[in-house]
Amino acid sequence: MSITFKQVEAFLALARTLSFSQAGELVHLSQPALSANIRRLEETIGARLFDRDTRSVTLSAAGREFEDIAAGLRTHVVQGLNRMQEFVAGRHGQLSIAVAPSVAASSLPSILMRYKAVYPNIQIRVHDELSNACAEMVRSGLADIALMPERTDAEDLIQQVILRDPLVVLCASDHPLSARSHVGWDDIIESDLVVRSNDSSVRQLLDGKYLQHGAILRPAYEVNHVLTALGLIAAGLGIGVVPSSLLSSVNMTGMTCRYFDEALTPYWTICISMPKTRSSPPAAQSFVIMCLEHFHASASDLQT
Repeated sequence: MSITFKQVEAFLALARTLSFSQAGELVHLSQPALSANIRRLEETIGARLFDRDTRSVTLSAAGREFEDIAAGLRTHVVQGLNRMQEFVAGRHGQLSIAVAPSVAASSLPSILMRYKAVYPNIQIRVHDELSNACAEMVRSGLADIALMPERTDAEDLIQQVILRDPLVVLCASDHPLSARSHVGWDDIIESDLVVRSNDSSVRQLLDGKYLQHGAILRPAYEVNHVLTALGLIAAGLGIGVVPSSLLSSVNMTGMTCRYFDEALTPYWTICISMPKTRSSPPAAQSFVIMCLEHFHASASDLQT
């Protein structure tokens, strides 16, 4: 037989008041129910905790020994419940986030700064990975949520769109396209192109656009990292097509940004992705809300 929290509360109330009626009121038990709890507790411990007669109730030697133990048990339980309430409210715990590199370099720092200011007791781990890896991390549980491009092969994930990011063209300041106010796909196809590897979602989008225009993408340079691509573009070795949100974190020295004709503008769609069959920690919900607020504010700024 084990000790229940109700028995501990009943004992501490009776030890404090030395009155069955007053103790019953404190723990919301009738006198018979209080007596039953004390009796079962004494049976479990194997000793009388109170000496009582028709006129008085006093703690026995075993009762005095158990009093500190009971108080410690109650404190531990109360602290544990408070911690669980903080966890359920999303104010305590851990959050593992998988993030596509372009999002990690552009929007994530601002979101994290605000999130940590409001929820300082959440431990955050960030995994900056390509889209394929982000999806697998959410599926396996290594990440609670992911900020990544929308995927057509992720029916097992909840994908909530948070951003439709127009793609723009980057070229060297002295590149022929820098003199154009807008560019079209014919301009892109005729130019040397610097692209990321096949795992990049933007690269996959570009492959599709080239096919739509009857061409096959054969890049001048294929690289793994954004900074490498930017260096090649700034040196005039080719142009690049990147999400517009990336511009806020890019050193544009030596480069110029040009936009597509409005009707031809392609969009890079970013989602918050979560598993359908596994619940996310409460801290994830508040992070999702801040992401939505951030991207909504960003979209509003672009329109003003």
